[in-house]
Amino acid sequence: MDIPTRTITLPSGRTAALRMGRGRDLINAHRAVAANPEPIAISFALIAELATVEGRKIVYEDLMTMELSDVLVLESEIIEAQSENFPGAADRE
Repeated sequence: MDIPTRTITLPSGRTAALRMGRGRDLINAHRAVAANPEPIAISFALIAELATVEGRKIVYEDLMTMELSDVLVLESEIIEAQSENFPGAADRE
């Protein structure tokens, strides 16, 4: 089964591929950072679950050393892609 993936260019010029997430990805993200009380940890872990950069899988720690502009774009893209599956309350009226 092919999972939809889209490719973006990060502000640093590097290429990232983002795949559509599944419930198991969110569970894996929670498990990966279970002992980490930092609220952003789940977001970083989810990015690591769904993104590759320059064709290689990234891990949570990679995001800690990545340029902030790249991290923010990855976070924004993943949140936006997932929210497309959940129309806002105004759209339901």
